[in-house]
Amino acid sequence: MTKFLSHSAACGFALLAMACGPSIDPAAKADIDQRIAKLAPGGQGFSAPAVFTPRPLVVGQWTQHKTVSEKGQPSFMTYKIVGEEGGAYWIEVLNENYTGKTVTKMLLFLGDRVNPATMEVRAVKMKDKNGRVSELTGPMLQMMKSMWQGSVNMLAVAWQGLPQEDVEVVAGRFSGCFKARTDASYGPWHAASLSWSHPAVPISGLVRSQGIDHPNTMELVAFGESGATSEIP
Repeated sequence: MTKFLSHSAACGFALLAMACGPSIDPAAKADIDQRIAKLAPGGQGFSAPAVFTPRPLVVGQWTQHKTVSEKGQPSFMTYKIVGEEGGAYWIEVLNENYTGKTVTKMLLFLGDRVNPATMEVRAVKMKDKNGRVSELTGPMLQMMKSMWQGSVNMLAVAWQGLPQEDVEVVAGRFSGCFKARTDASYGPWHAASLSWSHPAVPISGLVRSQGIDHPNTMELVAFGESGATSEIP
């Protein structure tokens, strides 16, 4: 079993919000490049975890990762818990890259966060780079659920028994991160990666990820326990 919201799952959610072959937006590229240039390693340290479980989900939590695609293009992915409804959480993924900004907002029932069979996508909203918001409902939502099942399965957590390694990223030094291999499929798209997770990090626990069959990387740059707001009404 793999950890919650691994790098492969992150890429899967991002793909839901991106059009095929979009062109580079000069203003978006300049903004990303400037923000990347200002990143500097943080001095905060986090001790080795004493538990094998992730932090409880709380509305307002957020994380931000710097990602680098197999083409070498950097971007930022921000995960937010922006609401709770009927025992499910609205998890929003803000993807900022060279082509612009897109948002995917999913109402996810996570069950026990261990067994994928208890997890369910209940609603999806998307916002494209031009600010247009769409919502998938009824037959369309049902039709797409099978494609998203791989993403949902990747939300399961089982860190116990995994090897542990120290990892240093922009967000700080994390001792004893749980190291795991993850494999995911989203329709025709497949990916495998190595990931390092720590329970000090909310939502996903993801500190760092390195693609195996694709040279993609993710690195935690910031996170918080409160303050997240939605990009989609």
